[in-house]
Amino acid sequence: MRKILIILILAVLIVPNSNAQKVGLVLSGGGAKGLTHIGIIRALEENNIPIDYITGTSMGAIIGALYAMGYSPDDMERLISSEDFKRWYTGAVEEDYVYYFKKNAPTPEFFNIKMSLKDSLSAVKPQFLPSSMVNPIQMNLVFVDLFARATALCGGNFDNLFIPFRCVASDVYNKKQLVMKKGDLGDAVRASMSFPFVFKPIQIDGVLAYDGGIYNNFPTDVMRDDFHPDIIIGSVVASNPTKPDENDLMSQIDNMVMQKTDYSIPDSVGILMKFKYDNVGLLDFDRIKEIQDIGYNRTMSMMDSIKSRIHRRVNADNIRLRRLVFKSNLPELIFKNIEIQGANALQKSYIKKEFHYSDNKVFTYEDLKRGYFRLLSDNTISEIIPHAIFNLLDDTYNLNLKVKMEDNFSIRMGGNISSTNSNQVYFGLSYKDLNYYSKEFILDGQLGKVYNNFQFTAKVDFPTQIPTSYRLIASISTFDYYKNDKLFSGNDNPAFNKKDERFVKIKAAVPFLSKKKAEFGLGFAHINDQYFQTNIIDFGSSKHDRSNYKLVGGSIGFGGSTLNAKQFATEGSKDLLLAQVFSGNETYTPGTTTSETTDYKNDNSWMQISYKNETYYKINPKFTLGSYIEALYSSKNFSENYTATILEAGEFAPTPHSQISYNEAFRANQYLALGVKPIYNISSMFHLRGEVYGFLPIKPIERSSINKALYGKSFSNFQYLGEISLVCRLPFGAISAYVNHYSSPSKNWNVGVSLGWLLFNSRFIE
Repeated sequence: MRKILIILILAVLIVPNSNAQKVGLVLSGGGAKGLTHIGIIRALEENNIPIDYITGTSMGAIIGALYAMGYSPDDMERLISSEDFKRWYTGAVEEDYVYYFKKNAPTPEFFNIKMSLKDSLSAVKPQFLPSSMVNPIQMNLVFVDLFARATALCGGNFDNLFIPFRCVASDVYNKKQLVMKKGDLGDAVRASMSFPFVFKPIQIDGVLAYDGGIYNNFPTDVMRDDFHPDIIIGSVVASNPTKPDENDLMSQIDNMVMQKTDYSIPDSVGILMKFKYDNVGLLDFDRIKEIQDIGYNRTMSMMDSIKSRIHRRVNADNIRLRRLVFKSNLPELIFKNIEIQGANALQKSYIKKEFHYSDNKVFTYEDLKRGYFRLLSDNTISEIIPHAIFNLLDDTYNLNLKVKMEDNFSIRMGGNISSTNSNQVYFGLSYKDLNYYSKEFILDGQLGKVYNNFQFTAKVDFPTQIPTSYRLIASISTFDYYKNDKLFSGNDNPAFNKKDERFVKIKAAVPFLSKKKAEFGLGFAHINDQYFQTNIIDFGSSKHDRSNYKLVGGSIGFGGSTLNAKQFATEGSKDLLLAQVFSGNETYTPGTTTSETTDYKNDNSWMQISYKNETYYKINPKFTLGSYIEALYSSKNFSENYTATILEAGEFAPTPHSQISYNEAFRANQYLALGVKPIYNISSMFHLRGEVYGFLPIKPIERSSINKALYGKSFSNFQYLGEISLVCRLPFGAISAYVNHYSSPSKNWNVGVSLGWLLFNSRFIE
């Protein structure tokens, strides 16, 4: 009898009176301004005003869907205030899911032309800018976690949600609105909010669906046609585009894209609340507290009027109980079977192994998340759109993956244009393919005054239980410091040295703490150094001294990077702990400017350990402080003479300019170096960057009276360098205007401007 009574009480609480006054809530789009809607819902709930139906567009669709699937105003505020939500609309990937072991070294490319070898030339796609402002990598995945369980519980019918729900998207091909009332709730919301150029659109029933605000940014008509409420409450935080300004590109785009919307509600139909914001940006979600309070306060100020129009009340405890019952029935996200579209049989096998190794073995959302980001770390897949399809037979989900394979052939061009000697032209060709394993072949190089390189890389990744990545690298490079002519420099002591390096190396990498990698290397190199040991040179007849090294080396390293830029980073960290062992011989051939007359040959073996760390700490939205640590210990013996020893010593070069400058004062076999980088973030595009470094050789290398190398007094040769630069980061590169100073040689000041990236390929001794 008691059980029957409890069931009857629940039935009374859960099943509303079908003859009572019904209230519909309509929410407009408007980006972050739509956070106002949360405050309105909070005020209505606190005053026992019912919400029986809800419709929305764009941001209104997000808030409406969250409420319709059982989120309270507090739940929505916590979600939108979270770091997770920020990652969703920025596309940033949390550090624990950055699979560094699969990533290629950054290249100085400006643009990338991609094509399939099966395509005609008409299918060639130059890639200068991203297809959308927000990378969809996070949104594609998180909508599974956010909406899949509600889709399962309602059976794909939005009338069966906690609150019956509709949202609007746009079919721009057929020039009409799409009313989303069934199917995948995440797809419906994603389509409704896909504002052109900001969020990438998705396909709904074979049609690209864009932001609903294009045709209907305030869907009162959908509310009336689908739900027939007795009264409508409307929240409007948007307005129709104003007359375009010839100097305002965004206003022109708004007028071309957005149709005019009727933002009115007749008094006889309902209650309208309009909000006007002049200083809230599209993605200002960090202002949630401020914006939702505006909605709450306006609703509270109108509450007497609202109550006079809406006579029915719902008890807040009743709402909480219904919400609890609804959310307790949401099926847990447990996956079993995997279905893949857009891949062949071998590719499907590779992809499945990233989630589980045997068919019918269940896995969790966390397993899905790790496999998803691991797959996208591989350059062979450009996009994955996952869907969770509920299976009533065993209460698990089938994972449906729509996979878009990356075009397998690409051409890259880039480099660095500078007012100094660091002009570089970069070119690259690559072919990639995914079958039972992933493979990529890269041929690239650089041409410039100081640095020239030609490198071939073959990379193979296997989806084993512990994923592994193998690389074969063959490289030819030269550093020609004789061409180190400085257009803007106070240094009148150019170098006349040249370093040629040729090597073949095999590397094997495995993940280490997910965002790092452990890498093992083995290789062979031939290094040829050419130099003069005197400043009195007759370039018509003088010949270089030559030191040749034939080396075999092995290495083991642990490191990773979460930096937010190839150069001039302002967030994240990068570190590398590297141990290397080398063995080989040195052959010295004297030139015409030395007193040496006989060749010299010597065997040498040594080990070295190095550590580098670059980390950025966000002090406040405008100020970032970076730190830099570098240390090297090498047991390497001296070469035949001082200059040869210095050329083969460890080099401290923490800035782009220092990497193309030959400076003996910043070379040693053992040293410690520290740096600080105060950064002022002027805007998302510009920042002012300071860098100060101290360099302390443990044993400075000095020149004897007969041009031999010897160690000086320990810790006796402290050096420093500093640089100030104004950096503009563009989608395809960076512009830097800088001035720097080195403590040695004296009066060594340099001023310059550069466009692009100054990045070099692999070296044998790293």
